[in-house]
Amino acid sequence: RGLILSNHGCRQMDGTPANIDVLPSVVEAVRAVEGEHRVEVLLDSGIRTGAHVLKSLALGASAVLVGRPILWGLAGAGQQGVEWVLDHLRQELADDMACVGCSSVAEVGPHVIYNKTQSSTN
Repeated sequence: RGLILSNHGCRQMDGTPANIDVLPSVVEAVRAVEGEHRVEVLLDSGIRTGAHVLKSLALGASAVLVGRPILWGLAGAGQQGVEWVLDHLRQELADDMACVGCSSVAEVGPHVIYNKTQSSTN
């Protein structure tokens, strides 16, 4: 079972929050309702870099959905372009995880995200 958090169609509405901003609240609400039953929360919309993937995972997403970059790769170079995009994202994610001290996705959590509010209270 899963839930896809997406803002497709909302880009025309001014003032709607970005998916990444509401992701932690959505994950918390889903876990509160579902309890022990694992519901995967997939984040869709705006994933362009490995850093976007890392932040999404750190804020509670089980995985991300990548649309436009895949299509750009396909349009530019067919299957090889798609493979390049996926390899590039994978390598960026690995590099970004190394920068925050994580050697596996299982180690990624909210602690890898800089929080200005928390920083100013310490």
